[in-house]
Amino acid sequence: MDIRKYLERIQAVQENELTIEYLTHLQKSHVLNVHFENLDIINKKPLSLAKEDIYQKIVLAQRGGVCYELNGLFYHLLMDLGFKPYLMAGTVYIGDGVWAMENAHLFLIVPVDKKDYLVDVGFGGKCPRIPVPMSGQEVIDSDGKYRVKKDEEKKCFYLQKEGVEGWEILYRFETPLHKWTFDHVNSVCVLTETSVQSKFNKKYFFSRVMEEGRITLLGDALIIVKGRETIKEKLAPHEIVEKAHQHFQISIPM
Repeated sequence: MDIRKYLERIQAVQENELTIEYLTHLQKSHVLNVHFENLDIINKKPLSLAKEDIYQKIVLAQRGGVCYELNGLFYHLLMDLGFKPYLMAGTVYIGDGVWAMENAHLFLIVPVDKKDYLVDVGFGGKCPRIPVPMSGQEVIDSDGKYRVKKDEEKKCFYLQKEGVEGWEILYRFETPLHKWTFDHVNSVCVLTETSVQSKFNKKYFFSRVMEEGRITLLGDALIIVKGRETIKEKLAPHEIVEKAHQHFQISIPM
């Protein structure tokens, strides 16, 4: 993997000091320049989590990917730069008491200056562009406030975003002492590709983060978020093709 080309892909610079400021720069650059997309899953093309395969897809072919690919490759970048990240799996909260497949979302925990931070470049929805301290400290991103909340009783953590009615759960995960490996991730990735419970193998899910919000194509719906304003548009089949190309540079068949 060519670090220089990877940094060029995400429009980031290389620095010698491994500070929280540099980690923030890398994370924000990544989410603003590499989109989330499940096109390969929809097309039934098996995903590969091998380092060089993801590098070829995301960096050389200028594609996006799902969480296993995006956070997986970002893990390798951070390692090559000298950080010591580790893999974590979380369970996404859908809403109304419903959770997605258990431990089906991959993200990272990154220690910097003896403090741990949640880092995620592959959530595909409303997710922080900056590291969130595991200490519970709130951080202010361009689209609102985020925090990690510890549940002492259930011995788990929640990534939360402040909404109009209070703090909303994005996903939950176990104590950071539970370190995952790519072997664990591979098996979960296959389930995400093939399981009837998976929401990623049923319709297009493309999402691009912008400075002021995000654009998401979900099935036949185009959702544009700017600040606190949300615009949702139902698309005809030919419009899905047009919007996928316009906003994500993705070619999909009619």
